[in-house]
Amino acid sequence: RNLSWSADEVDLQPRPANFADANQHLTSMQADVVLAAFGYNESFAGKEGLTAFRERLTKYLEDIKAKAYNGKTAARVVLVSPVANENVEGVAAADRNNGNIRVYLQVMKEVATKQKVGFVDAYTATEKSMASPGNDLTMNGCHLNEKGYQLFASTVFKQLFGKDAPKLDEKVRAAVIEKNKQHFFRY
Repeated sequence: RNLSWSADEVDLQPRPANFADANQHLTSMQADVVLAAFGYNESFAGKEGLTAFRERLTKYLEDIKAKAYNGKTAARVVLVSPVANENVEGVAAADRNNGNIRVYLQVMKEVATKQKVGFVDAYTATEKSMASPGNDLTMNGCHLNEKGYQLFASTVFKQLFGKDAPKLDEKVRAAVIEKNKQHFFRY
């Protein structure tokens, strides 16, 4: 399940009444692995927000590692960095945001190492690909399009498992999308 919503931050995830928080969902799902993708929204605080982000992220990881969502053992945690932004017609997103995203990425790497959790650097791969003219990966400078999600998914897979991702099975993909949609209908 993807439990993230637009504008989520590491310790700010408002939801409608009776929706449940992430810990309740992870317990219900008996999660063994948590991929935690943060840092983008927090990066808008600039360099002044780095100390607070480091503290918030550390506390989040300590809290997650202290819980046994599956009833037996703590979940394995992997931090996933934000993707790069790209300049698109009329929007200089890369120029405005990538400097801050890079410094938040560095904090995430340091915290992941100190907390002994996995880390996926999605920023570097997306920034590199976006440098090629005509290789648009977003619909508006920051939100990935289908091509961007394909690069993101293959990057995450390769960094998690040390090998290239298998060929996409559209039937499995459609089933996952439907299952995720049904999950949210519960609430």
